[in-house]
Amino acid sequence: MRDRGFTITELMIAVVIIGIVAAIAAPNFSRLSASLRMNSAARDLASTLQLARIKAIAQNTSVRLNFDTKANTYQLQLSDPAIGWRDVDIENPKSPEPPQPKPLPTGVTFQSITRNPITFSSGRGSAQTSTITLTNPQGKKTEIAVAQTGRVTIRKD
Repeated sequence: MRDRGFTITELMIAVVIIGIVAAIAAPNFSRLSASLRMNSAARDLASTLQLARIKAIAQNTSVRLNFDTKANTYQLQLSDPAIGWRDVDIENPKSPEPPQPKPLPTGVTFQSITRNPITFSSGRGSAQTSTITLTNPQGKKTEIAVAQTGRVTIRKD
């Protein structure tokens, strides 16, 4: 008669089963992680485009998003009559530090951008039609489209 607990054999069998399940599930977690990074990048970029449009309307000035496709970064810029285009910190607009470009998440890259930079006109927030295509290591693509009216939409592969 056994008092309590498990035998060493039962524990070893449980550990082996957990190891097998983990080995089967690991590739799925990798794909899920890449997919989540892609979705996050697309939402962040679409939000920044919408922010640019709102700033163009509210401040009655042209606002643009400038892309560096080699570094996979983007920078929000405001039209300034005195100096031309002035970089704006996307995360903290009131920061005294010089603004840094916002990077895409690891593994997500710009595949193509039909217009670079994307400029939103002062007052109405209209823009030239543009499409930004992002890719991840699995080859999945997500498009962020900017309509002439300034409307921003996300289309997945």
